[in-house]
Amino acid sequence: MIPVTEKDNSRAALMIIPRSKRIFACVLLLLALSSSCMPGLDPAVEPQASLASWKFAVISDTQGNNRDKTGTSCINDAVVRAIADDIVRENPDFVLVAGDLVNGWFRNKGVDYAAQYAGWKAAIGPVYRAGIRVYPVRGNHDSGPERLALPPLPTHLEPQPDTPVVLKKAFRDAFPEAYIPKNGPAGEEGLTFSFTHKNAFVVGLDQFTNGQHRVNQEWLDLQLEGSRGLHVFVFGHEPAFEANHRDNLSFYPRDRDLFWDSIGNAGARVYFCGHDHFYNHALVLDNTGREIRQIIAGTGGGFLRRWSGTYREGKRMKVQYHNNDHHGYILAAVEGSKVTISWKALIKPETPAADAWQVLDSFTYSIPADRQVESMLP
Repeated sequence: MIPVTEKDNSRAALMIIPRSKRIFACVLLLLALSSSCMPGLDPAVEPQASLASWKFAVISDTQGNNRDKTGTSCINDAVVRAIADDIVRENPDFVLVAGDLVNGWFRNKGVDYAAQYAGWKAAIGPVYRAGIRVYPVRGNHDSGPERLALPPLPTHLEPQPDTPVVLKKAFRDAFPEAYIPKNGPAGEEGLTFSFTHKNAFVVGLDQFTNGQHRVNQEWLDLQLEGSRGLHVFVFGHEPAFEANHRDNLSFYPRDRDLFWDSIGNAGARVYFCGHDHFYNHALVLDNTGREIRQIIAGTGGGFLRRWSGTYREGKRMKVQYHNNDHHGYILAAVEGSKVTISWKALIKPETPAADAWQVLDSFTYSIPADRQVESMLP
């Protein structure tokens, strides 16, 4: 798809649409244009602006830094509870969780996986009790040891051979909610999924079942091809482009580029992930020049890490903002064709109230005219 700027006229927007659908698109455009010219209506108001605004949150890497304590909870209870309380104050429609909910298989002091996830759900409990839906995907702590990019584990840290199977079952058992779609590819039901919410299409990706550091691209292509949301939001645990951890989707650069191009072609402007324990906002072009932002928000409770400031693929990436001093989470506000994404930092953890939080990074983008018209086609 050829990108069209917001200043391009309606005719240019129509030219990228298949001929068989142009008549329907023309009708939609004529209706939009005629309504904007009617007395009493502001011609600057976009057709999508009539949609009620709504919000969603994104959190990741809530595992505990109390892993060396006897009776560890395997989560950072204090930070998770503070995030949960602030999410309830913000009252988003749903929460996306980009993996590493608990310590899982790693340094868990023998705490049962079911108990770890039960503790996580208890800490995030205010969100559930407020009726806010929670959509989690797995991280490496939730799936088993990394076997490709990193050195072999020392013998004393090597888990039992059946760990990946047991972990997968524990994760599915912990999140049986009927609203979590089971439309993922074979073997990934409830782990990889997609759903439509209002004017958005959301995709959650498991990156460990179809081989570590991979997504099921065939399934994803079909989902994106069939999507009709004005906005497309994609999330998974691992960054697509390496910042700190070596184990990420760029281990397979060709497959990663196919992934990046596919979400860009579908209209996604942002990819949410975690894994690295800091906040990092980078602008990365796909192979056709479309701007996509990689948002690493591994700030849900894990021990915060320093970073060299150098991307391995630095020529493709442009850092927009970085912070490794605070825990926090993402809040996305959708208003018609406009999206504002903010990272809320817990700057006063000793103050469990609204004034403990501060927005330290925020950006806004709008969907161009061609994408707006295409999203209205049947």
